[in-house]
Amino acid sequence: MMKRLCYIGIATKCSLSSGFTTQTKTTLHRLFQTSRMMMATSNNNLVTIPDAIAAHKQNSKHIKFIDGSWHMPVGDNPRNGRAEFTSGPRIPGAFYFDIDDIAPAMGSDDNPKKLPHMKPSSKMFASAMDQMGILPSDTLFVYATNDCAFYHRAYWTLRSCGHDPALVKLVQGSLDEWKECGGELEEGQLAEEEDERLFRMSDLGWEEKTPTYQVVVMSDNEGVVVDMDQVLDIVNQKDTADAVIVDARSAGRFVGTAPEPRPGLRGGHMPGALNVPFTDLLDADDKTKFRPMDEVRDIFIKAGISPDASNRKVVCSCGSGVTAAALAIGLEECGLR
Repeated sequence: MMKRLCYIGIATKCSLSSGFTTQTKTTLHRLFQTSRMMMATSNNNLVTIPDAIAAHKQNSKHIKFIDGSWHMPVGDNPRNGRAEFTSGPRIPGAFYFDIDDIAPAMGSDDNPKKLPHMKPSSKMFASAMDQMGILPSDTLFVYATNDCAFYHRAYWTLRSCGHDPALVKLVQGSLDEWKECGGELEEGQLAEEEDERLFRMSDLGWEEKTPTYQVVVMSDNEGVVVDMDQVLDIVNQKDTADAVIVDARSAGRFVGTAPEPRPGLRGGHMPGALNVPFTDLLDADDKTKFRPMDEVRDIFIKAGISPDASNRKVVCSCGSGVTAAALAIGLEECGLR
């Protein structure tokens, strides 16, 4: 049975020709990006480090590894996923999926509000897949560098933009564990201007080309984009709404007592929203792993998501469209949606 799961990210326009609703060029104050994940009784797209190593050792041209590392750009010396991939170590043959670069350029027609890491159009996504040599039939293993809590967004983007969701896997564990388990690592600095793995969308001229990658058209795809009016309807309908909003931010940001990491953003939350801080779902000792799924399920239920309301949409929200992906994955993998 297909169950409804939505994901909120901030955007201004999303024009998606394969499996996604096309919005007009009228600029919305905010457009909330969503994805309805393909569900099953047993969801198991999370893979262990030993299983990922075994897949890597097959040396199959149809198995690709993707570094999806990203970090919040705040503080005096923030980590940078792209820089860490460039300096190494990295899994041999892996590409870096840059959620800030494979996204509508700030100030473009697709992103006039200049918002970060918005969901790419189908054409941009397909062009990026071509650049990485990925075919629709390839199995993708998304991994992250040590203690990265934000790589879920790359995984979500790959699935929601048109790669077969069953063929996208999320590796559970760090590069340290990869090395400890005998996994091969590539060391050394990559040449930013020369290595094809460090491509920039602005250098590809993709707008003028026709990509060969064909996105997967998902069935039951009506309503996979939710705009501001629809979100306001959910808020205004309160308990009678056919959806519930779940906020991935910290409890302090949710209630407005802790500052937002980006200047100019208001604190607090949408009325009626539930709060499940995404970090609560992750292993306290290794943020590249989820907690056991029975614990994840209990966290959602205690927050107010009823296991008996399986046909009610869940709209996952956060600050800029990154950490909500962890909620969407957790809800799917624990079987609640």
